[in-house]
Amino acid sequence: MQLSLARQRVLTVPWAAEGLALIGGIAYLVQSWIYAHTQDSILDEGAYLVKGILFVTGKYVIYQDYGPWSNHMPLAFYIPGAVQAIFGPGLQTARYFALLVGMLMLAGLWLLARRLKGRWWAAAAVLLVAWNPAMVRVYSVAVTQGLVACFFVWMLVFTLDGKRPQWQIVSGSVLSGLMMLTRINLTPVLPLLVLYIFWQYGSKAGWIAALASGTVVLVGHALFWPGILRMWAYWLPESLTPFLEAWRPPTGVVGFWDPNISISSRLASFFHSFRFQFIAMVGALSTWLLWPSRTSWRNRNDFRSAIFLSSLFASLWLGHLWATMGKDYCVFCLAGYMTFFSSAGILLVILTLTLWRTQLSWPRQIFVALTILIVSTGIGFGAFEDVGDSLAEMSISRLFLGEPQRYAESVPLGAVLENKFHLGYQVIRRLTPAAFGFAAGMAMLIAALALWAIFARRNDYVKPSPGYLAVLIFFLAGAVFTPSIVLGGGYHTYDCDADVIGSYQVIGHHLAEKIPPGSRVYWRGRLSAAPLVYMPGIEIYPAQLNGDYTYHIGGDPDALARYGFWNEELARRWADEADFILIARHYYAGWLKELVNAGGFDELERTPVAAHCTEEAQIRIFRRKVNPVSSIIDP
Repeated sequence: MQLSLARQRVLTVPWAAEGLALIGGIAYLVQSWIYAHTQDSILDEGAYLVKGILFVTGKYVIYQDYGPWSNHMPLAFYIPGAVQAIFGPGLQTARYFALLVGMLMLAGLWLLARRLKGRWWAAAAVLLVAWNPAMVRVYSVAVTQGLVACFFVWMLVFTLDGKRPQWQIVSGSVLSGLMMLTRINLTPVLPLLVLYIFWQYGSKAGWIAALASGTVVLVGHALFWPGILRMWAYWLPESLTPFLEAWRPPTGVVGFWDPNISISSRLASFFHSFRFQFIAMVGALSTWLLWPSRTSWRNRNDFRSAIFLSSLFASLWLGHLWATMGKDYCVFCLAGYMTFFSSAGILLVILTLTLWRTQLSWPRQIFVALTILIVSTGIGFGAFEDVGDSLAEMSISRLFLGEPQRYAESVPLGAVLENKFHLGYQVIRRLTPAAFGFAAGMAMLIAALALWAIFARRNDYVKPSPGYLAVLIFFLAGAVFTPSIVLGGGYHTYDCDADVIGSYQVIGHHLAEKIPPGSRVYWRGRLSAAPLVYMPGIEIYPAQLNGDYTYHIGGDPDALARYGFWNEELARRWADEADFILIARHYYAGWLKELVNAGGFDELERTPVAAHCTEEAQIRIFRRKVNPVSSIIDP
């Protein structure tokens, strides 16, 4: 009784929940600022920045022949291009804009959670995002995830809960169209939103939503017609869309970037979606396993909102699973792609957690137990790159090996497994984390049974099923340990030990000093082409902006260049035309190395090594020699 009264006093303290949300917002802001400065620029980020500037300034038109490879919808490029055109080109502008967009997304999430479940749940929503380093890292770089996530959340703010005025329904519908014009992979959101509005608000509101979102999409397509058909030609099945043949990429050529991803690596990537997005992914899964009974819902608006959020999350996750695993678009991008829509999973948990079904049949409880074991084992397996070596080298006492006389000695766990089971080290470093994950899952199931046994001794209320307790323990434990290296804290692929923004400014300004406007520049520099935005007025070979991802083995040069691709024949031709050739250490080899060392180029001072993120940190600059022109003067 006293505990209940104390809890009520805390919950009713004025502005306590808002203060907690503010702390979460500040924590997010601080992390985002740090990650914006300490994550290396990736290929997509550089491409968005450079192409965005080229398109906005009219140097090229998106989807044009012989222009940059336009592999995304228009707003993915035009928004970062416009931001740079207004505030100045560079990585700093783009990443600070990403930081601002992330804060705007967080504000929308707080507002919506507050409206759906109250002020304390709104604070929880903010804290759950700020608590996941993987999410904050993704949102802190200038890629489309943060921008689309902001559109996504505010679309939900304007349409969710069944009590929105017409102007908000229109606004949310417009945002769904803008999402589609930013990333084609968010296309399912538009029809799902329209169907939800028909169901929740009636036919009049539904037709208005369809008209608003459809108008945005049609206008966007009209502005970039017919080149935008390249996007649909890539994703839609050829057998169903023969009329799109003219807009498909060249056939019969082999991409240089064609990695053979093993089954084990694909499996690890699959479980990365659980590992790096644990709260959203396991939260949504827990909701479906413990779906509330019909009588548990406060009102039909909450029920319909939960169905809509579930439909969004499930369809988008399955769609991105197909794209990454089935179509091999980007096998290791699944967890990162989830940040487009992970807010739907978080909101689903907030809306339903207190309504989760506590009484489960034994068949369902067996299914719950198997699910927890599979997911916990998979998370452990997915973390082998971060913890596999540590676990394999972990020392264990010989006492546990049945050698009590040598209890003071210890031996690496990997060596024990290798001797007993004749396993290779690489197998051990993969299986050991999986075994620990399985053990953790078993421990939580045992804890649930123990807790259930304790509750079974009490007769003053209905006892929850052990399956419910197991799901609750699993979700809460994962939520608490989200910042750990096993979960969201293990996302550090692009971490750098220096100020990346300042580094790119130093590199860019150095290049701008050496390379005058109007120069033709052959780019074989860092993975990210971001340094090019610091050199206004230069001429580039646009197919090179995506590096090896657009490079092909053989093929017709004209057909490749027309689509934004390139091959060695084009590369040699461009190198012969270029005034300057920029080469990172990784590419300083083969015919290109021979060319710049053949006597036709002078090497200028290399770019400073301002950030030691990769071996590509330094770019070598080669300037074509100018032959003196002799003139004959008549006497």
